[in-house]
Amino acid sequence: MNIAALRLDAHFLAGSTSGVYSDINLTRNINVAYHDVARMIWESSDGWQFDDSNAADLPIATTSLVASQQDYTLPSTALKLERVEVLNSAGDYVKLKQFDIHDLEQGLTEFQGTAGLPMYYDIVGSSIMLYPAPGTGFVTLASGLKIVVGRSVTEFAVTATTTEPGFAAPFHRILSYAAAMDYVKDEREVERLARQKQRLEDGLQRFYGHRNVERRSSIRPRTRKRANQYK
Repeated sequence: MNIAALRLDAHFLAGSTSGVYSDINLTRNINVAYHDVARMIWESSDGWQFDDSNAADLPIATTSLVASQQDYTLPSTALKLERVEVLNSAGDYVKLKQFDIHDLEQGLTEFQGTAGLPMYYDIVGSSIMLYPAPGTGFVTLASGLKIVVGRSVTEFAVTATTTEPGFAAPFHRILSYAAAMDYVKDEREVERLARQKQRLEDGLQRFYGHRNVERRSSIRPRTRKRANQYK
C-alpha cells in the first residue's frame, strides 16, 4: 500500500473524509505510527538489521578522526548504534568493543589515558567516546571513524502519493488502523480497530523475529564485566 492508499484506507476505517480529517493531520498520525512500527521491528529483530527501504543509502556513517580527540557526535538520525570501527595506520578498519564507565574501578581519566589505537567505546548522550583517544601514527585520520546505526524512518510528506512504507507489505495496514484510531471517538469502535491492529502487530513481530533463518535464537547468561577485562 502506498501513502495514497493508506490515507483512503484510514478514511474507510474511520468513516471520515479529507474534508473533516485533513491530509496534514492524517499524514502526521501515519508518521507517528510509522515510527512505532520501526520500534517494534527493532525490538523483535533476530539479527537482520532493519532499515527503511525508502532510504537512499545504507545506514553507515563515516567521519574523520582528530588526533587526541575522544568525543565524536552521533548522527542526528541515529536511534540505535550497531557497530563502531576505526581505521588503523595500515588502512584496515578495526571493530571496537563497547564498555560502560560504571564497570570501571579505576579513575576514568586513567583508563586508556595515552593516545593510540582506540580499542573501546562508550556512548554518552549523543556522543561516542573512544578509548584511548586516537593517536598520530596509530590511526588513519581521514574517514577514520565508521559507525553502523539503526536510524529514523523516512517520514511521509503531506504531498506524497506513491511512496510506500519501508517495511514488509503484509503489515502496511497497521498504519491506517493507527491513524483511524486517532480520529474515531466511539470507544467500542476504537477497541475493534485496536484488536485488528494488534493482530497485525503480533504478526509483524513474529515475522521480523524469525526473518534470519540461518541465525538460531540462543540465550546467553549476562555477566558483569570487570575493569581488568579492558586492560
